[in-house]
Amino acid sequence: MKLTWRDIIAAVLAVTGGIVFYAKLHSYSWALIGSWKGALVVIAVIGLGILVTYLVDFFRNEAMISFGEMVLWAAAGTVVIASLLATTTEAMFIWSSGLIGLSWLAQLGVHTWDTTHHSHYAPIH
Repeated sequence: MKLTWRDIIAAVLAVTGGIVFYAKLHSYSWALIGSWKGALVVIAVIGLGILVTYLVDFFRNEAMISFGEMVLWAAAGTVVIASLLATTTEAMFIWSSGLIGLSWLAQLGVHTWDTTHHSHYAPIH
């Protein structure tokens, strides 16, 4: 198990996203989540924060699982952008939140079960 400081930050962001998700679905009247579009913007910013914490892994590209993660993030980004450009509904909010949460879980899973050693130096051939 190789959890890092990035995993902790991403987990805090994911829990924050879960709180926003719960609050919006239960009609809390917080300032930023008054509308479905506002709540989606908050979730999208949280998702972007999670993505940024793991961006180094995308460029390392040492495992094929990175491709699956990129597909999940691309799907989440597409749904978020489409929802923000259209009239955001509850269903779009739920889909976007779910895809961002699933993307985070995929990345956490890779970090949790990855047992390979990653060198900080490029190999010389």
